[in-house]
Amino acid sequence: MNITNKDYFTFNVHHSALVVGQTGTGKTELVRSYIRRLEQAFTPDEIKYVIFDLKVVEFDPKYEEGAKEQYLYTPVRTGTQEDMAYLEELAALSTKRAGEAQPTPLIFIYIEECDLAAQYPERFHSSVSEINRNAQKANMKLVFSTSRPSPDIIPPEFRDSFDLILAGRLASELDERSLGVSGATSLNLYEFMVKENRA
Repeated sequence: MNITNKDYFTFNVHHSALVVGQTGTGKTELVRSYIRRLEQAFTPDEIKYVIFDLKVVEFDPKYEEGAKEQYLYTPVRTGTQEDMAYLEELAALSTKRAGEAQPTPLIFIYIEECDLAAQYPERFHSSVSEINRNAQKANMKLVFSTSRPSPDIIPPEFRDSFDLILAGRLASELDERSLGVSGATSLNLYEFMVKENRA
């Protein structure tokens, strides 16, 4: 495992990433920075965002730091039951696109502090894991960010479906053990422990 600061993000060579850490460790800023890089690298025809954000304001296009509206595949989603159904549709889409020769556009899915994982755990974990399995062939990327790395939110099989884990400062050694990132409780602000689940 490596330790990196918030300005270094290796997700450009991965298809799925789990970002965990206490509130204030820089998870949102890290992903927003990554979105800005995507906008520099791709046109709105080449990439589309699907964003699940309970607070909305972090990525709402009407705010300066939000996502750019022309890049949105669908309006920012807030974690309703209908949004859970939409996540399941995305999982089915990932399976369909995985069978296509060159699926386009690249679809970037970001799920931040969304209560879907707590409200509909079986459906949520199944859908995200399906997207993670298909992501490379389906030309999709997915990031799930949470400050609650408890076993009900991140069970082992769900954790292991991600290519990469980025762990900011955690609250307890129990969280460290459940994620397999020993030493994260002593990280400084804006530092992340990087754990590769896949080569």
